[in-house]
Amino acid sequence: MSVAPIDILLSALPPLFVLVLMVGFNWGGSKAGPAGWFVALLIALLRFGATLEVIGYAQVSSFALTFDVVYIVWSALLLYHVVEQAGGMGSIARWFTALTRDDVLRVLLVGWVFASFLQGVGGFGLPVAVVSPLLLGLGLTPLVAVLVPSVAHGWAVTFGSLSSSFIALVGVTGMDPAVLAPPSAVLLGAGGFACGLLAAYAYAGWRGVRRGLPAVLVLGAVMAVIQYMLASRNLYSIAAVLAALAGLIVGLWVTRWPFYRRAAEITPEAAPANPSAAAPRNGRPMPPFALAISGYVILVVLAIVMKGIPAVGDFLARFLVMTPVPEVTTTLGWVTPAAPDLSLDIVGHTGSVLLYTSVIIHVIFRIKGFYRPGDTGIIVRDTIKGSISPALGVISMVGMATIMSNVGMTRALAEWLSQAVPPGLYAFVSTLIGAIGAFMTGSNTNSNTVFGGLQMETAALLGLNVALVLGIQTTAAGIASVLAPAKIIVGASTVGLSGQEGLIMRKLLIYTVVLLLFVAVLGAALLRII
Repeated sequence: MSVAPIDILLSALPPLFVLVLMVGFNWGGSKAGPAGWFVALLIALLRFGATLEVIGYAQVSSFALTFDVVYIVWSALLLYHVVEQAGGMGSIARWFTALTRDDVLRVLLVGWVFASFLQGVGGFGLPVAVVSPLLLGLGLTPLVAVLVPSVAHGWAVTFGSLSSSFIALVGVTGMDPAVLAPPSAVLLGAGGFACGLLAAYAYAGWRGVRRGLPAVLVLGAVMAVIQYMLASRNLYSIAAVLAALAGLIVGLWVTRWPFYRRAAEITPEAAPANPSAAAPRNGRPMPPFALAISGYVILVVLAIVMKGIPAVGDFLARFLVMTPVPEVTTTLGWVTPAAPDLSLDIVGHTGSVLLYTSVIIHVIFRIKGFYRPGDTGIIVRDTIKGSISPALGVISMVGMATIMSNVGMTRALAEWLSQAVPPGLYAFVSTLIGAIGAFMTGSNTNSNTVFGGLQMETAALLGLNVALVLGIQTTAAGIASVLAPAKIIVGASTVGLSGQEGLIMRKLLIYTVVLLLFVAVLGAALLRII
């Protein structure tokens, strides 16, 4: 099918407009997203025959997807602030940094595994914001303290934040999660090894790689296998967090290996000898490690019960709010099929799991006396402050993506790509698209919503494995999301490098390109096999 050049150009304009605004003019997603949505709306109405009915139902569909993602974002930030305000994050960090005197292993446990755990439960810049100051306290330079967690946590982004990015990809493409999750987990798991080795290299060069290799092989294998097992069994919402948690647990055993008990070449002073002690924090004690980590234990238990037990899932499904969307057609004849199963899962939603956990652990911390008067208000304020901007970006970009899909713009781009790119090279193109989308829009979620439909349709036209191509898309986007300017600004501010974000970006770009090449080569090899 031939596509007019003007249609290709106009179809590419909305996402390109967003990218230019965010990179060229330094706009945030909350401003660039609405602008892209407006451009897509105008093009849909003036060139692609969209009617008000088509636009209206596109926004109904986008609202359901937006609710899925934004609910998780808000609830994840709430849980983080509930634990942080009680001093729990400081207690957790002290415990892990006191596990070993081997400098490389300590950096890997904190900067790779613990940062990935934080990405699993929170994400959205929290791993870099929390871990960078911890690494600075371990003797790393400010630049390296930002580079290590930035490089290390990229593999956990897609299934992190209780899989908000993966859920966005599922919503945009309409694919069965059971089909889409396994190939994504394979690519992400393999990427985890590369993230660990590059984090060790960022810290201590080739000495770091040699010293860290045994731990990376073991911990990387544990995290990759656990993530794959959970993701392929429809427990993708907790795949990254449980994988990283398993890595932390196995890491306790690794610290006892003779190889790591020998004195390392560089051994900065460890954290306090008694990691479970409750040290003063602004004049009040921090909770002990067992209590600080209990919130995440509760989260995992609730997620397994609510998502993994069929009887519980069937009961919660009774509270679904169904929103049927009829078939709509543009004046040019482009048909968007009906979506009778569009629904809002409020009670059993992944965001609800986070919300229930936040309430429970908040009550526990309050009973134990780790909150002062006014702390609850601070938690609510910080959560709202941190969630409004990403929510606006997600809402507008999902709306833009659904308009493009419902009027045939995404299909026009897919038709062009299927003719312009040889199937054998599409893994590299797919990697580039996912990476550029994440870098420009600031998140894996945004990249998946903007380009997920394009990748799916292009893969189908080229006769490639669609699920694997989408796995390449989200893996590349997750890795490249660490380059998001907002994340770099946050990391720089926590270690005293404000104003030097360009230096961080240049250094981090080298590591990211290496990781993306690894993903592209692995993806190309798998596409030849599958």
